[in-house]
Amino acid sequence: MSDPGPSKRKRTHSPVTETADSSRESKRAKTEPSDECYIHLLPEEILCLIFNLLRFEQQKHCAEVCQRWYGIFRTKPYLRRMTMRFSHCFGFPINQFDRHRMSTCLNCLMSDCGVLQEFFTPEYRRFREVLYDNPSDADCPIVTAADTLVEDFLFSGDLPVESIRFTTTFDRAREHIGERLEKMENLTELIFALLPPGRDWDVKDSDPEWVIGHPKVTALTLQTYIANGPYRLELPSLKYFIHEIANDWDLNAMRTVSAQLERLDVKFYFPRAIEQTFTYPFPRLRQLTMKRYGDNKPGEPNTRVDDMSAERFIKSMPLLEEVELRRTIITMKAFRAVCLFSPASLTRLTLLEVKFSRSLFLHVLELTNLQYLKLKLCSIKDGGRIHNVPFPELRHMIMINSGTCIRIDRGLSNIRTFKYTMDMQLPKVCRFMVDLEDFEIKFRTKYPIAEDVRDYIHHLPTLSNLRVLRLSGIKTNTRPWQFIAPMPAVERLVLRKCHLARCDFKLLPPLFPSVKVLELDGTIIAYKRHPNGVDPLRYFEGRLKEFFPGVLVLCKDCQAVPLPTVLEMEDERRWRLKELSETNFLDIQVWGNEYNRPKYNRYKWSTGPVHVSLEDILNDQR
Repeated sequence: MSDPGPSKRKRTHSPVTETADSSRESKRAKTEPSDECYIHLLPEEILCLIFNLLRFEQQKHCAEVCQRWYGIFRTKPYLRRMTMRFSHCFGFPINQFDRHRMSTCLNCLMSDCGVLQEFFTPEYRRFREVLYDNPSDADCPIVTAADTLVEDFLFSGDLPVESIRFTTTFDRAREHIGERLEKMENLTELIFALLPPGRDWDVKDSDPEWVIGHPKVTALTLQTYIANGPYRLELPSLKYFIHEIANDWDLNAMRTVSAQLERLDVKFYFPRAIEQTFTYPFPRLRQLTMKRYGDNKPGEPNTRVDDMSAERFIKSMPLLEEVELRRTIITMKAFRAVCLFSPASLTRLTLLEVKFSRSLFLHVLELTNLQYLKLKLCSIKDGGRIHNVPFPELRHMIMINSGTCIRIDRGLSNIRTFKYTMDMQLPKVCRFMVDLEDFEIKFRTKYPIAEDVRDYIHHLPTLSNLRVLRLSGIKTNTRPWQFIAPMPAVERLVLRKCHLARCDFKLLPPLFPSVKVLELDGTIIAYKRHPNGVDPLRYFEGRLKEFFPGVLVLCKDCQAVPLPTVLEMEDERRWRLKELSETNFLDIQVWGNEYNRPKYNRYKWSTGPVHVSLEDILNDQR
């Protein structure tokens, strides 16, 4: 009898074995790659939150990923962040390409080429043909001929434009825009930059009046520069007005809308405009900004009539919350009244380029409700700084080149956010402002500060509550890294318009061990050796991220420049001369009558070219 051999038993699966197999299969399914794109499962609300964290250049790349993302970036919240520029001439047809762009934009900048005399010369014929006429031999195939004029298309009533800026002359705006603004049904913001006329233009009282009207416009900017003519405003919804007062028409426009304004930014060309404006009521005004063009020399002291006029002016604003005064003359007119008669709602004050007498500046002590105070290029011409300022609500303060106004002491102990120019008062800042959470130090000052950096910057680590540190304008000779002790409380470090040497990369992590965000804004990275085969900026950004692992590194408008060039750039005057060294003179072609207003005293507007040397330009900028 033969051996049947080993018996073959039938394999059975227990419930426990089946459960284990299923679990292994599910784990294997999770680990295996899938063709499904999970980011498409995110709702649009989550995608928008992610896109909002990106810079504009990064958003443009995201818009090219797929149709869904492109559609998100074509929605109004994102279109409102973009501005499209158009250069056309009123009276000429618009091409199909710009017609398509204009039909989708919400913010538009319209520059009228007709203000240039050269535009109508034979030399520009080719340019006009390509942009407007589109002949058969044009180099731009996407441009097709059209029979609709630019102004007719703008005011057709079919555009979704919400904000538009016109750059043209007053006479061309009156001729081609006229009273057709109401056809832009969605318009809420209107800006006019009215340039000097391109030919001799004599304004007469008999000229037709231009009516600027729209039922929905809430913000209007009128930059008249030199010349305008008779006009009138019919804007019932206007709340924000940026205005330049140079003649009686401008004064009448101010008088027409004063009772409805909530924000006013006004610039005066002559003294009578200030006195006349002080007679208008502003019952709804919340934010006021005033500036006087011309020399910044103190005028005559206020008379009793001047003080009473300014007092009535301020008392007519029961809702006033914020005041900004620029230049000495306008401040002398209004500062006393602002301090003594402003309502309790005034919490923000900004003073720029003002030379005070100590007796006048002492009135600031009356503003006990201030929460924000900014002083820039301010000084007291007689006497010392005021001290022990009683500002119990003050939380945000800025002092730029204004160290002679307020002494840093215990009166400023409640400040949480502070910005100032580096000087020998830094130890007092660290001693008295112990609750500082956001501190910005500006190293770009008018005097050498290398010694101050060496002697006082080591006090910074005593600010134990500091969370955000911003350093602005550091140069190679004012680098503070060698003199600062570690600051473990800082979570965000911002370097704005600094010169950061490649060798500084290894010094920063030990000084800021708890930093979570490192932001470089307009900073120049200086290097000695050029990295081979790669873009220098991308290379050094990568190297910087290696020194800060796990830290969010943001670089905005940065550059990577060889060290010798950076050293040359630090002498700003010589660097500007080098950039403009190709020509010894600039020809500024301006036309029209000769005007003698304070804003244009340096280069008078006259017929024909004006030769301006580079030295004169740099001296004026200084």
